[in-house]
Amino acid sequence: MAVKTRIGIICDMHLPDDERSPQYIFLQYAVEQMKKDGVNTVICLGDITSYGEVGAWNLYCDALKDFKHYEVLGNSDVRDAATRYNIADSVENADFCVGERQVIGINTPDGEITAIDRERLEKIKAGDIVFLHHYIQSLKEESRTWLSELAERVPITILHGHGHRHFDYYIKDTHVLGMRGLDPDKAIGDFPCMNYLEISENQVDISEVVFSLPKKDIEKISEFFGISCVDNAKDVAYATEYSVKYVELRCNGSTWKPDMTLLPTLEAWRKKTKGYLSVHMPNLYYMDGEISGTEQWMEALNYAILVKADGLTIHPPKVRLSDMPKGGDVWKELLALYVYAAKSVPRTTKVGIENLHKSRKEHLDEYRKFGYTPEEVSSWIEAINAELGEERVGHVLDVGHARNNGALSQKYPISKWYSIMGQKTTAYHIHQVLRIPEGLKNHNAIESWFGPMINYTSFFYAWHHNMINHVPIFLEVKGCENHAKSMEAFKSFMKKI
Repeated sequence: MAVKTRIGIICDMHLPDDERSPQYIFLQYAVEQMKKDGVNTVICLGDITSYGEVGAWNLYCDALKDFKHYEVLGNSDVRDAATRYNIADSVENADFCVGERQVIGINTPDGEITAIDRERLEKIKAGDIVFLHHYIQSLKEESRTWLSELAERVPITILHGHGHRHFDYYIKDTHVLGMRGLDPDKAIGDFPCMNYLEISENQVDISEVVFSLPKKDIEKISEFFGISCVDNAKDVAYATEYSVKYVELRCNGSTWKPDMTLLPTLEAWRKKTKGYLSVHMPNLYYMDGEISGTEQWMEALNYAILVKADGLTIHPPKVRLSDMPKGGDVWKELLALYVYAAKSVPRTTKVGIENLHKSRKEHLDEYRKFGYTPEEVSSWIEAINAELGEERVGHVLDVGHARNNGALSQKYPISKWYSIMGQKTTAYHIHQVLRIPEGLKNHNAIESWFGPMINYTSFFYAWHHNMINHVPIFLEVKGCENHAKSMEAFKSFMKKI
């Protein structure tokens, strides 16, 4: 083999069934780049779709129609029991040669290497290339042990996705390479990327092609950054000292009471920044035939009027789906309180309903709470506006809630919220979600704008391309010190691009 053969490597797109989505746009970037660079063959390492949507699979196939392409299934491609076999039946076992090297694709959507695929791999020889979705450590124990032993026995190259970050290490003489992937919501450590596999007679190399966004466009977003208070007095003083233009007071929580001593501090902040003040309203609850929280709700509403709030952030009511059929008595009773709030504040006040998220203990049934999906939030906004007779109420899009939403975060990835709700937004809550032993935890500092759980590339993209409204962006992190940490991380990120 006298010359190098170049193969495009893509993975972890998590495409929703929506060609407007940033995920699909970044796939298009990869397609255009490969055509420009004369690539004829593409390998996809799985997680093509976000939830096994056949429509998303069709978008992928159409995007790759001008290439010879080979793919393996990822875990997200088989999430929907109704469609997993539709997509699986379309994926053939990949097995082709580049010169003397054999290239073999192994399907591991359930984290296992099947007996048939083990038989295929037993025939590999030194120098061959194996690609699969799962990284070795994420395979089930028996498959993990089997593949590790194979890698020690035969010096090959293993390519994988699934980790959403770059991997490069050796198992004895076997080279293992993991890809960050194309999903602008989930790629870790940098902007999304594709890879080129360069194969020659004596060598296999891999390189990244990173799809960054223009620095000047991202920089402009920081003008809209603000702080969502945890300690109102302390955080407003911080906002005054550092000229933070957008501030959200938290008038919720079981111990909140109107704080009249805060008024001079707010006046000083307003005088210095001419800023935008939002009030985060308390929750309303419905359980066992009763609505609770109305007394604090009214106190907070009166306080918002007193402090001349420019915006209101309101959670949907804390009520089980089964207790609130659309148009029923509970629906109407709760709706009246939201309509009252919207009518009570000046017409210039922006009112936004914030999306909630599934708790770790909830099941996806009628006993879970309301307000976890774009359709539910939209239906509540539309019902309020219908009563008002005008489009007064919009959406506060909490990016962290969309990510930390159990299985619903797979069916409704962050970017899907942008495409469905972006033109309704009155404000945003942004923060980082982290894994802890008990599950996922919201409201952490954004120490990296590229993960680990949320990559904000898709937010920057959606903002720049006017998919989402240009409205206040509240860093909803715990404490002004974490606001400072997040902003410092943003400045460091801007220096690197």
